[in-house]
Amino acid sequence: MSSWKHPTIGPIEPLPRGMRPAKVWKHFYDRSQHWERLCGRDIASMRHETETVVGIQRDDRETLPPMNRERRDRAHDLLGRHHDAAYAPAYQAEMSSPDALWTPTQDAQHRHRVLTPNAVFAVVQVDGWNWVVTAFRPLPPIRGLDWDEVNIRRYAAGYFQRETGMHVDNLARTTAENLQRASTMVPLSAQELWWLASAVGYGRLLAHHSEVANALAAAETVLGEVLNEVVADLTRALNWDGCLRRLAGALKDSRSEETEAVLAYAEELLVAASVVATETRADAFCAEAEALIAWLPAEWSHLLDRAASRREALGSPDHPVCRLWSAVEDAATGAAMRELPPATRPVARLADAVLAARPPWRRWDARVALLALGASAAVAEWVRRSLDGIHVARPVPVMGAAGTPPGSWDVLGRPAPEAPCFKMFVVDEANPEGHDVTEHFDPAGDKLWLIEPGDEAALIVLVASSAPIGDGDLESVLTEAGRRDDVFVGTKELSPPR
Repeated sequence: MSSWKHPTIGPIEPLPRGMRPAKVWKHFYDRSQHWERLCGRDIASMRHETETVVGIQRDDRETLPPMNRERRDRAHDLLGRHHDAAYAPAYQAEMSSPDALWTPTQDAQHRHRVLTPNAVFAVVQVDGWNWVVTAFRPLPPIRGLDWDEVNIRRYAAGYFQRETGMHVDNLARTTAENLQRASTMVPLSAQELWWLASAVGYGRLLAHHSEVANALAAAETVLGEVLNEVVADLTRALNWDGCLRRLAGALKDSRSEETEAVLAYAEELLVAASVVATETRADAFCAEAEALIAWLPAEWSHLLDRAASRREALGSPDHPVCRLWSAVEDAATGAAMRELPPATRPVARLADAVLAARPPWRRWDARVALLALGASAAVAEWVRRSLDGIHVARPVPVMGAAGTPPGSWDVLGRPAPEAPCFKMFVVDEANPEGHDVTEHFDPAGDKLWLIEPGDEAALIVLVASSAPIGDGDLESVLTEAGRRDDVFVGTKELSPPR
């Protein structure tokens, strides 16, 4: 796949190969997003072809299930080809439209967001090389309803405003406009009622603004005229369970974008539900969401600012939506504390101390998750066999030598036969940026590293290709790997036996 050039940002690469299978399955195959309307391709056939290999229906699960190696390789090959043939051309064409709306500046995580004319929302990472992180069509948090393009674009416009941040005054003005638009007629379907319920829900939160209060009164009158069966239809369509599943899955991702999207989804769900559903259901949802949000990774402490601004903008501390954002704020505050040096942070609670023990290579695992596994089968198999042979053992005593410190463990291993071009790094507490041990991974010797007393573990990162791999530190080697489709990266965590 080729990149395209934004007039100010510069060349933007498509989704990294390692991310393509998950994004195609999650977004491109999602019937409700209607990508066939943008790419003009038979997505149903593509989806069915992949479902046959994967062994489950996309409608039953929005994340790929575990598969054996043969099935996974076949599925990933299909998903990658569907990305290159249809998904990428669609989102790239949309993003390159002169009418696409881009954030004027990067956020604190060096990202731009864009909303395209046909309601594709995308995130672009800008960090030395520019690449698409995700591309999807935002939809309301309700299930079983099919949305036409007019309503998809209408919803996406509001989603873009919320995701790119609005001051309270702008939020009040937009809410007043939504109230006026939604109260021009009495809703006759769950879809029509969605717009009114969402507008009234936000209106009640912002009723202390005079422009909102004036529009809210008329909207409440229209709401009172809606038939009970229409209210019941919308209540049944609210996607509580789907939102919780999405949140649980998103928190396992190596990046925060899916979690950011599902939190926006949860906010709208709670706001609309406050108008048509019971408090009991919202309370139950919040209790389950809080238990999941508590596992927010330390690397995502940037969500603190987002949560604080949403909670402040939406006001009422007793409202379920503020309970949601307070949970995010608490979890992100804990994450931020865990990122501070021990001398500058308060004494941690037991839970904080446990979470603070995360290994130093989490970010490298996240980087590797982005990469292609596009090298030849022979190279990939060599990496797996080589990593399988690496192990820890007690150091062998050496006569007449000082020996190694008591409690140390040797990391031992030799490359499998017929080695391709490769680079090897070790990451541990003392070397969080990675240490190059390529020259020690040699058939003539087997000692790679020493896990010293007090060290918990070490991570081996093995990068291989049939073509030469450039020199440099772990960061630059993985950056190069991200730009190539002939590299295989494997990792192995090693800990002394307990």
